[in-house]
Amino acid sequence: MNYHAKSAERVLTELGSTKNGLSDAEIKVRQAKFGKNELNKKVRKSFFARVFSALKDPMLTILVVGFFITLFANIGKELKTGGGDFTECIGIFAAVVLSVSITLIMEGSSEKAFEALKGISDGVAVKVKRGGKVQFVPQKELVVGDIVLIESGDKITADGRLIESEYLKVDESALTGESRAAEKDADRVLAAGAHLAERVNCVYSGTFVSNGRGAMVVASIGADTEMGKIAGELSTEIPEDSPLYRKLSKLGKSITAVGAACALAVFMMSFMRLIFAGALSFDTVSDLFISCIVLIIAAVPEGLPTIVAVSLALNMIRLAGEKALIKKMIATETTGAVSVICSDKTGTLTMNKMAVVAVCGSDFCVKPEKDFKRVLVENFILNSTAEEVMDKNERFRGSGTECALLEVAYRRGETVKLRERFKVIKREPFSSEKKYMITAVETPTGARVYIKGAPERVLSLCAATREQKAGLLSAISLHQSKARRALCFAHFDCDKSAAAINTDFSFLTDGQFFTYDGFCALADPVRPEVLEAVKDCKSAGICVKMLTGDNLETALAVARELKIADDDRQAVLGSDVEKMDEESLIKALNRITVVARSTPLVKLKIVKALKKSGEVVALTGDGINDAPAIRHADVGIAMGKSGSEITKEAADVVLLDDGFMGVVKAVAFGRNVYKNLQRFILFQLSVNIAALAFITAAAAFGLPSPFNTLQLLWINVIMDGPPALTLGLEPPNKNLMKLKPVKRDSPLVDKKTFTRLFASGLYMGAIMLFQYLYNFLGAAPAEKSAATFTLFISFQLFNAFNCRELGENSIFKNFGRNKIMVATFFGVFLVHLLIVQVAYKPFGVAPMCAALWIKCLITASSIVAFSELGKLAYRLNKSRSGEKTLSVKVNKNQCKA
Repeated sequence: MNYHAKSAERVLTELGSTKNGLSDAEIKVRQAKFGKNELNKKVRKSFFARVFSALKDPMLTILVVGFFITLFANIGKELKTGGGDFTECIGIFAAVVLSVSITLIMEGSSEKAFEALKGISDGVAVKVKRGGKVQFVPQKELVVGDIVLIESGDKITADGRLIESEYLKVDESALTGESRAAEKDADRVLAAGAHLAERVNCVYSGTFVSNGRGAMVVASIGADTEMGKIAGELSTEIPEDSPLYRKLSKLGKSITAVGAACALAVFMMSFMRLIFAGALSFDTVSDLFISCIVLIIAAVPEGLPTIVAVSLALNMIRLAGEKALIKKMIATETTGAVSVICSDKTGTLTMNKMAVVAVCGSDFCVKPEKDFKRVLVENFILNSTAEEVMDKNERFRGSGTECALLEVAYRRGETVKLRERFKVIKREPFSSEKKYMITAVETPTGARVYIKGAPERVLSLCAATREQKAGLLSAISLHQSKARRALCFAHFDCDKSAAAINTDFSFLTDGQFFTYDGFCALADPVRPEVLEAVKDCKSAGICVKMLTGDNLETALAVARELKIADDDRQAVLGSDVEKMDEESLIKALNRITVVARSTPLVKLKIVKALKKSGEVVALTGDGINDAPAIRHADVGIAMGKSGSEITKEAADVVLLDDGFMGVVKAVAFGRNVYKNLQRFILFQLSVNIAALAFITAAAAFGLPSPFNTLQLLWINVIMDGPPALTLGLEPPNKNLMKLKPVKRDSPLVDKKTFTRLFASGLYMGAIMLFQYLYNFLGAAPAEKSAATFTLFISFQLFNAFNCRELGENSIFKNFGRNKIMVATFFGVFLVHLLIVQVAYKPFGVAPMCAALWIKCLITASSIVAFSELGKLAYRLNKSRSGEKTLSVKVNKNQCKA
């Protein structure tokens, strides 16, 4: 509505209000028209709707269909012959329930974020003027046109246009990203296009009054406030899945299609065989049908959702030890695919706390911990309204600048107790008009007056030559060019009495009485670890972009310090982004690394554009203004200490120590999770190919199915259980953070990996078929079934070791790195030994002699030699062709990996 571009009187007229407030009758009319001052609550999905949504996952859909087919087939068999076997049904049902449960548990983040946002203003009593009388009303009862009185310490609960202001400052950091309290001026009229952070004549819901007093006319309430717009973004549905889930879904469809095709081929060949053998009956067809369903179940990676969940959960625990709390399991992996990190400045890259970085005088300039003039320390303490509180969260309370000055004094052993030795005669607070603050205190000889403020204003009151002042302003400008705030200090000793000074304070600013003492350079300092973290991101091929609500000069200064930008052309204003269409923005983001004066909608627009261009986007932040973009990013990362509750609830990852280095660690963990998932998939698919090739070929030769239902279940346990799970525990490779990020559309199984797993699967399937046809192991007739079963199980166990190494390196290079896997190998083999030698009857096998066990193990171990020879051939070919591994390079002008 652009109320910041209109005078206070005009706004009052347009809103139908006056400085005395609304009448009771008008209040009722407006409450009926505009409703309550609260955020609209989103209708939550029912439990059954959420279950149905989870079951839409393609792999789970196949399992559900398989469950019902198997269930009804066994019910029919039970009713006809009493021989129904519901073991497989129970196994499939358990896999479905577990996967759906995990999905439901991980839901609800947006609802919590919305409730936290809604709770910011709940229960606040607001001081209003209605019908000329001052009264307190619940914030929910505020209406458009109400006159609200505000003062230091108040929480603002609606958006409004100021009609009065007196030394008014408002902390808007959570909404705008500005670390410095905004000075407000009710008399100003601004341009219509003024940025939210520049609207000095307006105040906004969710912010806090840090100094002064004022009055405002309410312009927007509830969902129409700036905070309400953020709430709307948090409550909207995000239909898209994570990159990993899309890849898993695509892979699952492909595997299911292949499995179904093989099962259909087996069914048709076996069905024809039954016809020619004259053995066609309900029982034989029913058994054949169930066997084919079991074959599809064996082909479908139904354990994949469970393995993914367990692997991600284990890495969540590991990351928690690194001070990174993963709220959504899938974020553990998605973080590893991040190619762009969009970071807020205030509170994320910087401390969100003003600090003195230099103390300078006419002939010195030192760090604040060094020694300097005593009179400056006195000015810091006496010419201040900040108070010492010493609670667990803060040492001082007041304006950020004054707290920073008191912190310097405190580190020098001085405290606010110094004030007890000096009686304050009079104090003139800082104002945007005068640009200085003065405090006069009694001394034995009269009084000492301290002044601090803007350099130009304070120096104009000091006794110094024009050349001296020009030199001082030149020195100060060097710090200001680095986006530091400069504050000048001076004092004046006079012999006037306290009564005289109290009566006439203006004489102090009528001449050049003050002695210049020095100046302080203040800034919101960069976090110590951030520079190294940004460097690590670049070496990993990850582009870092800064999206801040701060002004362009400050943003560029911080970006240069962190090596995020080295050219002014890499920085733009949020207003420039707002004017771009999506296609233009995508192109511009190749160059842009800094966006100043970013609003929540600008950040959201950038995140969406980056995702559309194929980037996997992480967004870090701590303020409420970051929450919408954090929720829409592939990975939303919030600061644990300085972050708002809303932002933490909307995020996928919370950095408990606020350290940006935690982002780098999360990326490294995520990349390793992705590699481990690839190891698991390589293992499972190679086993699937071997099983499908073997069973389909056996059917083609007119042979009975080599495995019964219970044997297939045990194969599934190994394929989806402990051996597979230990592949998800492989420790990270030291070169992991030197690789390029995985692209959003990159398949989980690339051509090289597919060639490898297809060759391994066919090799195992061929050996199995050769044994099944010709019994080259020399098993006795009673041992043939056990030998086939054991050989296949042994192949799986040895193949699991092959899958530990995804690249061209030998598995023997770091063989002992994953000790859990070695122990699991022997444990599973021992269980299989007991099955064959002791509990063999339910599995339809007979015990084997020791010699046959040795033959099975030696034959199965050949898969390791087969894989190692393939890698050796690849390395030799690579060496001859001179192929080199591409290193990550980031174009410093375009920030593209």
